[in-house]
Amino acid sequence: MLQIILAILAFGMLVIVHEFGHFITAKRGGVQVNEFWIGMGPTLLKKEHNGTLYCLKLLPFGGACVMEGEDEDSESEHAFGKASLPRRMLIVAAGALMNFLVGFLIVLAVIQPNGPNGGYIVSTIDSVDPASTAAAAGGLQAGDEILEVDGYNILMRSDFEIALARGADTTYEVVVRRDGEKITLPAVVLEATIEGEDGRKMIGLTFAEQPDSIGMHINMAVRTSVNYARMVWASLGMLVTGQVGVDQLSGPVGVAEVMATTASYSIAAFLQLVAFISINLGVMNLLPLPALDGGRLVFLILEGIRRKPVPAKYEGYIHAAGLMLLLALMVYVTGQDILRIVAGG
Repeated sequence: MLQIILAILAFGMLVIVHEFGHFITAKRGGVQVNEFWIGMGPTLLKKEHNGTLYCLKLLPFGGACVMEGEDEDSESEHAFGKASLPRRMLIVAAGALMNFLVGFLIVLAVIQPNGPNGGYIVSTIDSVDPASTAAAAGGLQAGDEILEVDGYNILMRSDFEIALARGADTTYEVVVRRDGEKITLPAVVLEATIEGEDGRKMIGLTFAEQPDSIGMHINMAVRTSVNYARMVWASLGMLVTGQVGVDQLSGPVGVAEVMATTASYSIAAFLQLVAFISINLGVMNLLPLPALDGGRLVFLILEGIRRKPVPAKYEGYIHAAGLMLLLALMVYVTGQDILRIVAGG
């Protein structure tokens, strides 16, 4: 029960962070915020302060920052539509930016060195076994920093295994940085042919360990955060191409269940998951779909191109339709989450 409560609070916190991004940039930009919600559904508590009605809702999933003239025309000088175009774009993007920032700060706080000597293992090769196929083919050398494998960017040591798993055979195009220059090796054979002391087959590459330092710690936190965002994009690509189905999506209930399970293992793993979800929310909200922040940014970009805004009522209709579809999807995935939990229980 404690893990479930912790998961719900963490998920709710990420939503508050997102909405607070919109709220603070709107307030600082002179835009009137009429309502600020935490949660969804029936209102439990409400209080008005400085022209803004603050509401605490029953359901801990969701929230809203309702600005004057956001989806309709308004004559108020503090309406959203009266702000400059760059300011409006910043207000719309601020929620996702806050999620990215919080995700990065959590990663920065919990990331630990992954090397045996207390440092970080990155994608620079320390040594190549002379018996390895990579060396025999005249490809990789000690000191090479692996940048890409078959077009897959290598940000971290773990990306190397992911790139190999994506390949259909054992020959890869590898891009490395060698002596400050980018070099493309068109046919590097990466095959586990060397038998280790424990009997396992190995490729024959070892990777260098960088000493822990403030700069390296920040570097790895940035790489990890970017990797989280890339994982979200990769998952979306799999959904669009049909590699995974809509029935495999998880809603708030499924996410909370995974968070609660992770919290039972370790607080560090739980916080890393919270960071991943925060960055996930940031990426998802920037998708160019109606009702999402990315959809609103599309209309603002169109305004910049056309030199005049799309009429607020038409934009409102499109966002309302998108919201209905989004709510329908949420109901569906929540139902799937509940069925999975019941079946598993």
